[in-house]
Amino acid sequence: MKKTIQLIVLCFVAVLFATELKAQEPKSDSVTVCYKTTMDCNDCQVTLTNYLKFEKGVKDLKVDLKSNTIKVVYKSGKNSPENLAKGIKKLGYEANPITEKEYKTLVVESPGK
Repeated sequence: MKKTIQLIVLCFVAVLFATELKAQEPKSDSVTVCYKTTMDCNDCQVTLTNYLKFEKGVKDLKVDLKSNTIKVVYKSGKNSPENLAKGIKKLGYEANPITEKEYKTLVVESPGK
């Protein structure tokens, strides 16, 4: 009987310890996606910004007219790159996926930055 109680207490402590470790793990629940698009003017930038900022899960958004790029950070599981691209295309713009490295290069190299 005494060993059974010790085993139960040991299991309980192990579960508490495992739960505590899991709670301390950093959660990466954000996904970043970048697109090269076609914008002609400030109105295009405003249209895309106003549309994308209300898409599900969007946490951060950068629409840059000079480099014709869009960077969206959204909550994982709430949206997808395909869905965001579909929304951009629905507005009449191209949505060509690019890497974050390409995005940073385009934004830095664009004139006026």
